Amino acid sequence: MATQAQRRTQARARLLEAATSCLVDSGYAAITTTAVAQRAGLSQGALFRYFPSKQELLAATAEHLFGELRRLYEARFGAAARKGAVTLVSALGLLAEVLQDPRYFAALELHTAARTDATLRASLDPVLHRHADDLRRLARALPIERAAVGRISLDDAVDLATLALQGAAVHRLAVHDTTAFDRAVAALVRLTAPTPSTLPAAAPPRARRRSPTTPHAKGSR
Repeated sequence: MATQAQRRTQARARLLEAATSCLVDSGYAAITTTAVAQRAGLSQGALFRYFPSKQELLAATAEHLFGELRRLYEARFGAAARKGAVTLVSALGLLAEVLQDPRYFAALELHTAARTDATLRASLDPVLHRHADDLRRLARALPIERAAVGRISLDDAVDLATLALQGAAVHRLAVHDTTAFDRAVAALVRLTAPTPSTLPAAAPPRARRRSPTTPHAKGSR
C-alpha cells in the first residue's frame, strides 16, 4: 500500500504529465488549471495544494518538459555512441530529429510566453541554462573526431546547431516548411567542415629538372 508521501509524489507527477499533455495538444494559450486538473483526474483544489498558482504550475511543467527532452536526447545519443562511429553529420541529424518532437514545439511556446511573463521567464531561465549544459555534455561524450568540428569548438558547434534548429522549428510552425531542418543541417555541416589547414598537407610537387641550354655560337643568329 502506498504511503502518503508516495501518493503525494504520484499526484504531483500526474499533474505535471497532464499539464505537459495539455501544452502539447492545445498550446500555451489554451492551458488552464481546470483543464489540467480534469486531465489528471484530480480536483482543482488538489492542484492548488501542489501548485498555489498557474505560474508555479507552468514553471514546474517547464522543468518537467525539459527533463523529458533531456532523457530523449540521452537515449538517442547514447544509442548512437554505443554503435561506436558517430560523424558530425549524424550527430546533427540526431539533434534535428529530437528538435522535431512535439514536446519540443511545446517548449518553444513557453520560450515565447516568457517574453511577456516575468515570473515564467525567471523560472525558465535556469532550466534553459541547465538544458544547454546537458546538450554540450552529451555531445562531448560522443566519439566525434575533434578535427571534424573545423574552425569552432565542439561546444560552440552544439550551441550554433541548437539555435539554428530552434529557428528552423519556429519557421516550420509558422509556414509549415518541412525542408527547413534539412537545409539548416546541410548548412551547419558545411560550416563545421574541416578547413584545408586541418587536412593532411599535400606533398610538394617535385622540382622539374631544367635541360642545359646550348649556347649559341658567336655571331650566329
